[in-house]
Amino acid sequence: MLWAIVMIFVLPFASRALSLPTGVAGAWIGTSEFADAAGIAAAQAYGGFAGKFPGIAGTADQAVQAFTLVKVVGRDVWIGIWAVALAIVSTTRWERQSAGSAPDAREIWRRFPKFVLGFFITSAIVTAATASYSLAQYNTIASPGFIAPVKDLRTWCFIFCFLSIGLTTRFRDLAAAGRKPLIAFTAGVAVNVILGYVLSVHVFGWHWETLGQ
Repeated sequence: MLWAIVMIFVLPFASRALSLPTGVAGAWIGTSEFADAAGIAAAQAYGGFAGKFPGIAGTADQAVQAFTLVKVVGRDVWIGIWAVALAIVSTTRWERQSAGSAPDAREIWRRFPKFVLGFFITSAIVTAATASYSLAQYNTIASPGFIAPVKDLRTWCFIFCFLSIGLTTRFRDLAAAGRKPLIAFTAGVAVNVILGYVLSVHVFGWHWETLGQ
């Protein structure tokens, strides 16, 4: 949460200093940010620079679209896949080695993050419902009438979810874990930011710069 808040300010201003196109900056934010709400805020902030500061090409929509494609569609899908894989590995291998007993298959389901199923089901429903629409029909009919209410519902669910996390957080318990988790996650932040920059700007920059054109 701390790094997500920091990145809301760091990534847009770093992108501005580098004069990145809005689509490229949105992709970089998508690879580097850790929370959907924080990432959207950062992408929208940088999208607002378009047309106001010299050297920043693109539109505000490109920043948000690029972020969404990378973070929500790309990274979150992979999180679901790895969550399934790690639930199986931790139950069948790690705990079997430490406990010396046969694994319980039901433990895989208990450890599996259920929101991943909701993500896949919702994606399948939206895809099936809008498959016959052209891009123009999607933007004028499906997006305001169907997608927008779903996004509003998602936003409120996220609000109450993170509010509940905040209310149950005990900093004393977190401090008991020591500095190692913070150091490990900070190292992950550095890798994400650097690797995300290389991929978004130098490897796939041509794609994100012309997104939606």
